[in-house]
Amino acid sequence: MGFNHLQHKEKVLITGGSGLLGSNLSIIFKEDFKVYFTFNNNFINLKDCEGVKVDLTNFEETKKLILKINPKIIVHCAALTNVDYCEENPNEAQAINSELTKNIAKISNEINSKLIYISTDAIFDGLKGNYLEEDKTSPINIYGETKLNGEKYVKEYCKNYLILRTNIYGWNALSKYSLAEWMLDKLEKNEGFCGFNDILFTPISVNNLGRIILESSKRDIKGLYNIAGPTKCSKFEFANLIAEVFNLNKKLIKSVSSDVINFKAKRSKNMCLNIEKAKKKFNTPILNLKECLDEFKSLRNFK
Repeated sequence: MGFNHLQHKEKVLITGGSGLLGSNLSIIFKEDFKVYFTFNNNFINLKDCEGVKVDLTNFEETKKLILKINPKIIVHCAALTNVDYCEENPNEAQAINSELTKNIAKISNEINSKLIYISTDAIFDGLKGNYLEEDKTSPINIYGETKLNGEKYVKEYCKNYLILRTNIYGWNALSKYSLAEWMLDKLEKNEGFCGFNDILFTPISVNNLGRIILESSKRDIKGLYNIAGPTKCSKFEFANLIAEVFNLNKKLIKSVSSDVINFKAKRSKNMCLNIEKAKKKFNTPILNLKECLDEFKSLRNFK
């Protein structure tokens, strides 16, 4: 696909453009930026955005692409996020979540682009919750380890960076499910499922996060921030609120402990993030869970 250089708009490159965050972010950014997004095997057509096929694990191919686009901002969303898959394929997880991030950081620094790296709450062990940005990191699975390595590489190799730790849900552009989509699908099919009562988190909608990332790009905010929802809840409570917002049957949701599931990877029990630092810095409202889910409902047919 050819490059259509629009002189009046700054350019942004979003990696992982066919993923949950990447696709939504492309749509959010396109009013203010000339958007390029990468994909590998999963092409998607996003109006007024340019998709570029690239194997990001190929350093030379990736560098050639980034030099050609020469973006002002790179938002690095591409990652291997399936926690159990990462546990079973640690080398692949390391290559994509860590080494790839190192390469992006190096290239970004070389061309003086700002790098926004999307990290995760899985870098914490989940023993206490309400984690501050400066709290000790101690991941308990391969996914968390490799994403934390990514953070370290961004700090080491890139001067102009923003690291955002988060936990998102929303509508995928492709036929795959975020947690909220999976729960909604079960409820609408009238199928029962288990909601963990002992895994606590602070989820934020991909759209709310996207607006915050857009603000950070316009204002050139740097450093490390937790960007999560202000509402602490269990996976069971999350499922119940989805049922409430969509007017579906809560009785389908069974409250269980995560200990009854034999996961391949360990799961942090309390992943809640403290967002006081972000609330002081950003002007974009961070919506509570009910507000986010109401918006989630309203955006159902965005694709």
